[in-house]
Amino acid sequence: MTKNFSSLRRCALCVLCAWTVSGAFAADYPSQTVRIIVPFPAGGSTDLVTRALATELGAALNQTVVVENKAGAGSLIGSEFVIKAPADGYTVLMAGLTNVFLPHVHQNLRFHPIDDLQGVGLVADLPNVLAVNAATPYKKLDELIKADKQKPGSLSFASAGIATPSHLVCEMVNHQAGSKLAHVPYKGNAPAVADLMGGHIPVMCNNLGGTLPYMNSGQIRILAQTGKTRSVAVPDIPTFGELGIAGLDAGLWMGLAVPKATPKDVVQKLNQALAKAMATDSLKDKLAKLGATPLQPALSAFEDRVRQDRKAWDAMLGTLNLQSK
Repeated sequence: MTKNFSSLRRCALCVLCAWTVSGAFAADYPSQTVRIIVPFPAGGSTDLVTRALATELGAALNQTVVVENKAGAGSLIGSEFVIKAPADGYTVLMAGLTNVFLPHVHQNLRFHPIDDLQGVGLVADLPNVLAVNAATPYKKLDELIKADKQKPGSLSFASAGIATPSHLVCEMVNHQAGSKLAHVPYKGNAPAVADLMGGHIPVMCNNLGGTLPYMNSGQIRILAQTGKTRSVAVPDIPTFGELGIAGLDAGLWMGLAVPKATPKDVVQKLNQALAKAMATDSLKDKLAKLGATPLQPALSAFEDRVRQDRKAWDAMLGTLNLQSK
């Protein structure tokens, strides 16, 4: 009896100590530099949005916030890096729609690209677009599709990588329009856009933020955009729905996430700082210039968005059979 009581007392002390250490840790957070990992190359929209956020988030946390790019495998490498990092709030992922898609491509992972993360809050949403090099003759989406059908597979499209939103937008067009645009995956949007502008590839599906500057300079022509309504940044560009391509109402969202085991108090502090950063006029202006729409940073909104995406995309992802070889 005495032995059992002693064991129970030790367990109770362990729990109390763990709770005390966790509380003290949270009270001290953040006491060092916070890293936001961007799972795509520098220069793309995810990178630009993250760097715009980092300045305001650092001010809200009263701590240095740096951005690091860990690109590859359609955001899988950067996501894995964060998921396996210490769950202390100092390594944060700029997650997004791609994290929902990845499990459909990689079936034997030792981690789950979305379920092993804890959402901190949504940041921004951008429409995805289908664009062509301005030197091509295609002024409308149906002209592009008609040309491809005349010589199936003769036209290629670039994307940020397999199972990224940019990839799946073009695949949805193929699926519904009966075209056979050939996929050429890149290691991010920035190098893909460079080849599109250089005339090395005629078509690309990309987010609006990474395309808008080159449309404005006349190097790229946008033929269609995702969303239920047209973006105020490009009001003259029709939505896919207007052109008869259904299922592309959602855009590319981005949001901060941390490893699943991160203490709730730390997540709460990060969320409060994110909300403060998102409320600044400076960040709102930067997002607007990127064609991005600020999103509600509430903790519950992140989980709600993931749930909605799974419902909207799971069936189509199964139809496309995107599993990696």
